[in-house]
Amino acid sequence: MHQYFRPGRNTQAESEGSLQTLPGGNLFVGWGSTPFFSEFSPGGRLVLDARLPIDDGSYGVFRFPWSATPSTRPVAAARSTSASRISIYASWNGATTVARWRVLAGRSAASLAAVATVPRRGFETRIDVTNAASSFEVQALSSRGRALAASSPVPVSLG
Repeated sequence: MHQYFRPGRNTQAESEGSLQTLPGGNLFVGWGSTPFFSEFSPGGRLVLDARLPIDDGSYGVFRFPWSATPSTRPVAAARSTSASRISIYASWNGATTVARWRVLAGRSAASLAAVATVPRRGFETRIDVTNAASSFEVQALSSRGRALAASSPVPVSLG
């Protein structure tokens, strides 16, 4: 029998809890009636310690690869930052397979052409372009460059 502790914290669940053995031998512990979960190496070293949001609870936690494609479209915003520079903001809440963003620009939504492609950087990716276009769209791309979905075309707002 083994015991696992959250170092420096007296965490004891009054009920419930879970333990999952992960590939490679790490152990994922759900601390039952408390809002915490932890991951330990096979030797018992704490490698992850986290908590659920306040007033949220779970009788068991599990760690698995997860992939999601939202039913909604990506969202874009375009803001003029100078006479010739525009910042495009791209986001697709919940999407897990976006590797890059492609920006399309044109004088109208009917005349869009690719002007930039950049790696995805977190929840929202800022893409700066030098362009005189008045309409922009973003396309979410997979790691293989396949277009997953596109935003609606958006006009440029003044910064």
